[in-house]
Amino acid sequence: MKRFGTVLVMIVCSAIGFASGYKTALLREHNRLEHNKQIISRMLKDVWSNRDTNSAMKVADELFTSDFVLHDWTGDSRGLEIHKKGIADNRLISPDWNEEVLDMVAEGDKVAVRSLSTGTQKADIPAIPGYSPVLPATCKFIRFPELAVLRIVDDKVAEQWDFADDWGANVQAGLIDPDHMTFKPVSVCR
Repeated sequence: MKRFGTVLVMIVCSAIGFASGYKTALLREHNRLEHNKQIISRMLKDVWSNRDTNSAMKVADELFTSDFVLHDWTGDSRGLEIHKKGIADNRLISPDWNEEVLDMVAEGDKVAVRSLSTGTQKADIPAIPGYSPVLPATCKFIRFPELAVLRIVDDKVAEQWDFADDWGANVQAGLIDPDHMTFKPVSVCR
Protein backbone atom coordinates (compact mmCIF):
# COMPACT_ATOMS: atom_id res chain seq x y z
CA MET A 1 0.00 0.00 0.00
CA LYS A 2 2.87 2.32 0.83
CA ARG A 3 4.40 1.63 -2.59
CA PHE A 4 1.08 2.39 -4.29
CA GLY A 5 0.85 5.72 -2.43
CA THR A 6 4.40 6.64 -3.48
CA VAL A 7 3.69 5.78 -7.12
CA LEU A 8 0.44 7.72 -7.00
CA VAL A 9 2.19 10.79 -5.55
CA MET A 10 4.88 10.52 -8.28
CA ILE A 11 2.23 10.30 -11.02
CA VAL A 12 0.30 13.27 -9.61
CA CYS A 13 3.47 15.36 -9.21
CA SER A 14 4.58 14.47 -12.76
CA ALA A 15 1.18 15.42 -14.15
CA ILE A 16 1.19 18.74 -12.29
CA GLY A 17 4.76 19.42 -13.44
CA PHE A 18 3.92 18.57 -17.04
CA ALA A 19 0.79 20.72 -17.00
CA SER A 20 2.56 23.75 -15.49
CA GLY A 21 5.50 23.33 -17.87
CA TYR A 22 3.15 23.11 -20.84
CA LYS A 23 1.28 26.20 -19.68
CA THR A 24 4.58 28.09 -19.22
CA ALA A 25 5.70 27.07 -22.73
CA LEU A 26 2.39 28.25 -24.21
CA LEU A 27 2.71 31.57 -22.39
CA ARG A 28 6.30 32.06 -23.61
CA GLU A 29 5.29 31.29 -27.20
CA HIS A 30 2.32 33.67 -26.98
CA ASN A 31 4.59 36.43 -25.62
CA ARG A 32 7.15 35.81 -28.39
CA LEU A 33 4.48 36.03 -31.10
CA GLU A 34 3.05 39.22 -29.58
CA HIS A 35 6.57 40.68 -29.44
CA ASN A 36 7.06 39.87 -33.15
CA LYS A 37 3.79 41.65 -33.94
CA GLN A 38 4.96 44.68 -31.94
CA ILE A 39 8.13 44.80 -34.07
CA ILE A 40 6.03 44.94 -37.25
CA SER A 41 3.64 47.54 -35.81
CA ARG A 42 6.63 49.68 -34.89
CA MET A 43 8.08 49.22 -38.40
CA LEU A 44 4.88 50.46 -40.04
CA LYS A 45 4.51 53.39 -37.62
CA ASP A 46 8.09 54.53 -36.97
CA VAL A 47 9.65 53.71 -40.35
CA TRP A 48 7.02 53.83 -43.10
CA SER A 49 4.60 56.35 -41.55
CA ASN A 50 7.25 58.56 -39.94
CA ARG A 51 7.50 61.92 -41.73
CA ASP A 52 10.99 62.52 -40.30
CA THR A 53 13.25 60.58 -42.67
CA ASN A 54 16.32 60.77 -40.39
CA SER A 55 14.36 59.33 -37.49
CA ALA A 56 12.87 56.63 -39.76
CA MET A 57 16.38 55.61 -40.90
CA LYS A 58 17.56 55.24 -37.29
CA VAL A 59 14.58 53.03 -36.47
CA ALA A 60 15.17 51.01 -39.66
CA ASP A 61 18.72 50.31 -38.42
CA GLU A 62 17.22 48.94 -35.19
CA LEU A 63 14.43 46.87 -36.76
CA PHE A 64 15.96 45.30 -39.91
CA THR A 65 18.84 42.86 -40.31
CA SER A 66 21.79 44.10 -42.38
CA ASP A 67 21.07 41.40 -44.99
CA PHE A 68 17.33 42.15 -45.18
CA VAL A 69 15.61 40.82 -48.35
CA LEU A 70 12.49 42.36 -49.89
CA HIS A 71 10.46 40.36 -52.40
CA ASP A 72 7.97 42.52 -54.29
CA TRP A 73 6.62 43.07 -57.81
CA THR A 74 10.00 44.36 -59.03
CA GLY A 75 11.87 41.25 -57.90
CA ASP A 76 14.20 40.76 -54.95
CA SER A 77 16.28 43.51 -53.36
CA ARG A 78 18.94 42.61 -50.85
CA GLY A 79 20.57 44.60 -48.09
CA LEU A 80 19.44 47.15 -45.54
CA GLU A 81 21.07 50.10 -47.30
CA ILE A 82 19.08 49.44 -50.49
CA HIS A 83 15.90 49.11 -48.43
CA LYS A 84 16.62 52.37 -46.58
CA LYS A 85 17.07 54.11 -49.94
CA GLY A 86 13.62 52.82 -50.93
CA ILE A 87 12.14 54.16 -47.70
CA ALA A 88 13.75 57.58 -48.23
CA ASP A 89 12.68 57.66 -51.91
CA ASN A 90 9.11 56.81 -50.89
CA ARG A 91 9.14 59.67 -48.38
CA LEU A 92 10.31 62.11 -51.11
CA ILE A 93 7.61 60.91 -53.51
CA SER A 94 4.80 60.89 -50.91
CA PRO A 95 5.73 63.04 -47.89
CA ASP A 96 2.42 62.22 -46.18
CA TRP A 97 2.77 58.43 -46.62
CA ASN A 98 0.99 56.40 -43.95
CA GLU A 99 0.47 52.68 -43.35
CA GLU A 100 -2.42 51.69 -41.09
CA VAL A 101 -2.57 48.16 -39.68
CA LEU A 102 -5.89 46.47 -40.42
CA ASP A 103 -5.09 42.87 -39.37
CA MET A 104 -2.05 41.04 -38.06
CA VAL A 105 -1.36 37.36 -37.42
CA ALA A 106 1.83 35.71 -36.16
CA GLU A 107 2.92 32.07 -36.41
CA GLY A 108 6.39 30.66 -35.88
CA ASP A 109 8.96 33.18 -37.14
CA LYS A 110 6.50 34.91 -39.53
CA VAL A 111 4.07 37.79 -39.17
CA ALA A 112 1.36 38.49 -41.76
CA VAL A 113 -0.03 42.00 -41.84
CA ARG A 114 -2.83 43.53 -43.89
CA SER A 115 -2.53 47.30 -44.06
CA LEU A 116 -3.99 50.34 -45.77
CA SER A 117 -1.38 52.52 -47.45
CA THR A 118 -2.17 56.16 -48.20
CA GLY A 119 -0.27 59.13 -49.55
CA THR A 120 -0.12 61.97 -52.05
CA GLN A 121 2.27 61.55 -54.98
CA LYS A 122 4.12 64.89 -54.98
CA ALA A 123 7.19 63.85 -56.99
CA ASP A 124 7.96 61.71 -60.01
CA ILE A 125 8.36 57.99 -59.44
CA PRO A 126 11.67 57.03 -61.09
CA ALA A 127 11.72 54.54 -63.95
CA ILE A 128 12.34 50.90 -63.13
CA PRO A 129 14.16 49.45 -66.15
CA GLY A 130 12.19 46.61 -67.67
CA TYR A 131 9.11 47.32 -65.54
CA SER A 132 7.94 50.89 -65.59
CA PRO A 133 8.72 54.27 -67.18
CA VAL A 134 9.06 57.44 -65.12
CA LEU A 135 5.66 58.12 -63.57
CA PRO A 136 5.08 61.88 -63.34
CA ALA A 137 3.87 63.48 -60.12
CA THR A 138 0.07 63.64 -60.06
CA CYS A 139 -0.44 65.39 -56.70
CA LYS A 140 -3.33 62.97 -56.18
CA PHE A 141 -4.12 61.23 -52.92
CA ILE A 142 -4.19 57.45 -53.21
CA ARG A 143 -5.14 54.65 -50.86
CA PHE A 144 -4.69 50.95 -51.45
CA PRO A 145 -4.45 47.71 -49.50
CA GLU A 146 -1.22 45.82 -48.95
CA LEU A 147 -0.51 42.37 -47.62
CA ALA A 148 2.92 41.48 -46.33
CA VAL A 149 4.47 38.41 -44.77
CA LEU A 150 7.60 39.18 -42.75
CA ARG A 151 10.17 36.82 -41.25
CA ILE A 152 11.69 37.72 -37.88
CA VAL A 153 15.19 36.60 -36.85
CA ASP A 154 16.66 37.59 -33.47
CA ASP A 155 14.06 40.34 -32.96
CA LYS A 156 14.73 41.91 -36.37
CA VAL A 157 12.94 41.84 -39.70
CA ALA A 158 15.03 39.65 -42.02
CA GLU A 159 12.74 39.14 -45.00
CA GLN A 160 9.51 40.50 -46.45
CA TRP A 161 7.13 39.33 -49.17
CA ASP A 162 4.97 42.30 -50.18
CA PHE A 163 1.77 42.22 -52.22
CA ALA A 164 0.19 45.59 -52.99
CA ASP A 165 -2.71 46.70 -55.17
CA ASP A 166 -0.41 48.70 -57.47
CA TRP A 167 -3.00 48.58 -60.27
CA GLY A 168 -5.59 50.28 -58.04
CA ALA A 169 -3.03 52.84 -56.86
CA ASN A 170 -2.07 53.67 -60.47
CA VAL A 171 -5.74 54.02 -61.48
CA GLN A 172 -6.36 56.41 -58.55
CA ALA A 173 -3.26 58.42 -59.43
CA GLY A 174 -4.52 58.79 -62.99
CA LEU A 175 -1.57 56.89 -64.42
CA ILE A 176 -3.81 54.18 -65.89
CA ASP A 177 -7.27 54.70 -67.39
CA PRO A 178 -8.86 51.25 -67.48
CA ASP A 179 -11.86 52.57 -69.43
CA HIS A 180 -9.72 53.73 -72.35
CA MET A 181 -7.06 51.05 -72.68
CA THR A 182 -6.43 49.31 -75.95
CA PHE A 183 -5.08 45.83 -76.34
CA LYS A 184 -3.94 43.82 -79.31
CA PRO A 185 -6.44 41.16 -80.39
CA VAL A 186 -5.56 37.62 -79.28
CA SER A 187 -4.98 36.68 -82.93
CA VAL A 188 -1.95 39.02 -83.00
CA CYS A 189 -0.25 36.94 -80.31
CA ARG A 190 -0.40 33.69 -82.28
